[in-house]
Amino acid sequence: MKQSRMVSTMRRRQLLATMPLLIGLLAPAPLPAADGHEGVFFAEPISGRKVSSYCIELPVDQNRRKTFAIPRDCAGVLQLIDEGSFYRSSVLDRRIWQKVESDCRYHGFLNRHPMEEMEDHVTSYDFMNARLDDLPIDQRCAHDQTPEGLAACNPAATDAFGLLHHLPLGLPQGEPASSHEGSDCQLRNGVFRGRLHIDAQGIHCDAEPNTPSLRLISVDFADVNGDQVLDAVLRFIPLGPGAVRLPMTLPVTRFSDSGPFTVPDLDPPAPPQLR
Repeated sequence: MKQSRMVSTMRRRQLLATMPLLIGLLAPAPLPAADGHEGVFFAEPISGRKVSSYCIELPVDQNRRKTFAIPRDCAGVLQLIDEGSFYRSSVLDRRIWQKVESDCRYHGFLNRHPMEEMEDHVTSYDFMNARLDDLPIDQRCAHDQTPEGLAACNPAATDAFGLLHHLPLGLPQGEPASSHEGSDCQLRNGVFRGRLHIDAQGIHCDAEPNTPSLRLISVDFADVNGDQVLDAVLRFIPLGPGAVRLPMTLPVTRFSDSGPFTVPDLDPPAPPQLR
């Protein structure tokens, strides 16, 4: 009995030690300035503070730890990971390695092409209060589709970059929304609350103030495919019971201030898949 209590106490201590890190991994960084020149921000491991860089100590073998400055040392971090020569000892260390890798992959993706003489049709749009039907939606996921069409629907599918092609929203089949009020299909201060129905005419929503479904945690601006047209890179996390709170990355672009948003074409070779 005494040994059992000791094990239980140790597990509680491990959980308490991990909780601040989890908060840091999930904490949303505030959105950058609309001019797109403020740079990439990260949620600092452990604290969750909004930072443009941070230092982190990571184990590189069984008896040695090394301090890395992120993003300055991202090339070295990713080399260790890609060569399989990094060292992950405890659960806490593994989570920190995953966090640092995610930050470095994302920073590298946003900086694939120089920001020079950009054509800009995205920074004037208020993504924090975006209408969901302004964003790319896969009509194959419509609830009134044929079984053959629905079989091709995979709203959470990603490409070789680990990026979404469509906003992954929808209700289980056979569970339509009870009203079709398009005005409710909108983020409010970065959060969508309610239920969705997709049909051939687009998205329809039921507003449910106590049912948050999606949060926009960041917007970054970059030229992700080198066409000298500025793109917005949106990162969402799903909310609600059973939701996996991992960021989902959706890049969007448009070619006029009033044109539709589409996913930018990304040419191979692709960088390592984002996590």
